Amino acid sequence: MDLAPLELAVNRLREAEAALDAARADVETEAVGAVREGAAVEDVCAASGLTPHDLLRLEKTTGRLPH
Repeated sequence: MDLAPLELAVNRLREAEAALDAARADVETEAVGAVREGAAVEDVCAASGLTPHDLLRLEKTTGRLPH
């Protein structure tokens, strides 16, 4: 049995998961940066999909941003 199509599908899935993880990290970093620059938590949460609890936790645990 030829497993090449399955292997291609698995590789596409892994690449998509890696891209999703990177995008999520970008959203979190930008959300923390926005709050630190004075944006309202409610506005950042509405735009990012993060909960206020998660956003404030990220803000407290995130070190210096690369901006």
